[in-house]
Amino acid sequence: MNIKDELKKLMVDMNNNIKDEKDLKYVQEKIITTLGDILQKIDDTSKENQIKIAKLEDKLEKMEKELYINDMYDIEIVCPYCNYQFEAEFDEDKKEIKCPECNNIIELDWSCDGECDDDCNDGCGSCGGCGGHHHDSSQDLEDDM
Repeated sequence: MNIKDELKKLMVDMNNNIKDEKDLKYVQEKIITTLGDILQKIDDTSKENQIKIAKLEDKLEKMEKELYINDMYDIEIVCPYCNYQFEAEFDEDKKEIKCPECNNIIELDWSCDGECDDDCNDGCGSCGGCGGHHHDSSQDLEDDM
């Protein structure tokens, strides 16, 4: 049975059991006033919850951007000269970057030129998928100096 049916049943029960017309009207008015107050509180709570949900959705959206979108544009680089680890904005056109720790210039190789492992999804296996510069031999290190 829904609320509307329950209310009708209550009104019929009051009509059958309260014989004094004045008492009946008093009880009915009190019930209607009380129900109105309850409905108003439910409505207010609903509006407050909608505001809270909107704020939470906004925070979640900001967190999502912070966690996922920024990660898509940042790459992690490990300097081959001093092993300093830092992040830089991904830019496929950028061919080199300066290490903020030792100030050496690091060549960026986005193509992997056949050095990528088959398991690599985002770059070569020797750079851990960061897409940054890597060296497979001491000759490469000497060529960069």
